[in-house]
Amino acid sequence: MSLADEYDRAASTPSDFWEHVPFVAELVRHRKATTVIELGTRTGVSTAGWLTGLADTGGTLWSVDLEPRPALEVGDADWQFIQGDDLDPAVFAALPDADIVFIDTSHAYAQTLAELNLYRYKLPAGGCFVLHDTELARPAGVGPGPRFPVKTAIELFCQEQCFAWSNRPQNFGLGIIEVGPL
Repeated sequence: MSLADEYDRAASTPSDFWEHVPFVAELVRHRKATTVIELGTRTGVSTAGWLTGLADTGGTLWSVDLEPRPALEVGDADWQFIQGDDLDPAVFAALPDADIVFIDTSHAYAQTLAELNLYRYKLPAGGCFVLHDTELARPAGVGPGPRFPVKTAIELFCQEQCFAWSNRPQNFGLGIIEVGPL
């Protein structure tokens, strides 16, 4: 399958992210992003969207996941995959600065807040975070913690950093945080 085929499949097959696939591709194009960090790949639905946008800007996707690389038939030159924990200092050090950081990992409040606070240092002013599952009250496999843990982490992070954020409610929600200067 080509990248175009993977994108068409991801954008047309109902999943928990399929409605966001065209949006993330367009976000890359609109921002003229050349480097995106994707924290959490699972089956590669979001990956196909990021790669499609980056194909138009000549950019590279850097993905990190605890699980092995998803089986997508796309070229290796524009996609770098690291299997590991995104909070591991060695993994963090291996990643470049980025125009966009996408977070779709455990959805636990503490993990999400830690990722925001750490990966803030990979984003220059004018970059953005994109986080999936802002409208998920109790994500599967997440233990005790606040309801809507991703949204709650975003709200605290933005309050502390004086950043603005917006939310796309469909497909369990997609939060976009505009990053200002350090």
